[in-house]
Amino acid sequence: MPTNTFIFNYYPAEITASAPLGTLTLDRLLCAIKYPKKYIVDIFKKIRIAEEVGDMKLKNDLKIKLYSFTPCVLVNESRKYSEIKNWTGLLVLDFDHLPTVEYATEFKQELFKEYKFIIAAWTSPSKHGVKAFVKIPICYSVGEFKEFFNAIHNELSQYAGWDKSPQNCILPLFLSYDKDLLQREDYTEWTQKYIAPEPPPVHQYVVTDKTNVVEKIISTKIDRILINGHPQLRAIAFLLGGYVGGGCVDSGYALQMIKKMIDGNRYLSQKPATYKKTAATMIIKGMRKPLYLK
Repeated sequence: MPTNTFIFNYYPAEITASAPLGTLTLDRLLCAIKYPKKYIVDIFKKIRIAEEVGDMKLKNDLKIKLYSFTPCVLVNESRKYSEIKNWTGLLVLDFDHLPTVEYATEFKQELFKEYKFIIAAWTSPSKHGVKAFVKIPICYSVGEFKEFFNAIHNELSQYAGWDKSPQNCILPLFLSYDKDLLQREDYTEWTQKYIAPEPPPVHQYVVTDKTNVVEKIISTKIDRILINGHPQLRAIAFLLGGYVGGGCVDSGYALQMIKKMIDGNRYLSQKPATYKKTAATMIIKGMRKPLYLK
C-alpha cells in the first residue's frame, strides 16, 4: 500500500489544542521529517542539547512548539476517544532515552532490518530515541487496537528504551527530524493480537512423576537463557503448554512453575511482568499441540 493512502490529523504547535487543523498523508509527514524548515531544525538542536544535559522540562517545553499528529486515527472535532471517526491501519513504536546517539542510530537500522512490518523508522528529536510506524489491520474499537499493541509489546519490549505509551491511539506524535529516515514500500502487516488469558483456577496441585520430569526439562532450558530471552522463552513456554495438553502436568502448576523460574533467572527477572505474560500466552497456545512423555 503506498504511503500516500494513509491519512490522519495534524494539530497546531500547542499541546493543549485538541482540535485538528486538518489532515495529511503519511507520505507528507515522512517528507517533513526528512526535510523540515530551518526554524524547526533549530528547535530540534535545542531539544537534543536538553536531552544530553538531562533537562527534561526544557525538552518538553520545546517539544510542544512542534506540530503534532495522531497517525493511528482520524477524529471528528477533537483529539479524544469519543471523537474517533476511524482507524488508519498504523501503529506507532517508541523507544526513548537510549544511551547514546550512536546507539540510537544503529538500533534504528537493526530494528528496520529485522521487522518487515515496519513502514518507516527514524530517530527522535533528541536523537536518543527511535520511532517507527507499523502496518496493522484496520481496527473498529479502542480495545481491538490495544490487542494489536499488546501483542507487539510482547515481541518488542525486550529492547532497551521500549515505551508503552503509544498503546493510547490518540496520543499525539510530535514532528521529528531525521534526514536518514528509513522507509520501505514492500512492508508486511502485523496481524497478531494479544488477549490476556484467564487466570488458572485456584486449587491444590497434584505433583506426579511426569510433572517432576517436565519441571526438570523446563528448568534446564530456562537456566540456559543468558541473552535474547523473549524468543527463547516463547519456545520453552510453548513446549510446556504441549506437556500440559498431553496431561503430563497441571495447567495451574505449570504457570506458577514457569513464573517462579522467570523470577529466578538473572536475565528474565529484569522484566518479569512482561515475560510472565508471554509465558502464559504461549502455554495456552502450546496446549493445542499435546506432547506426551513415555
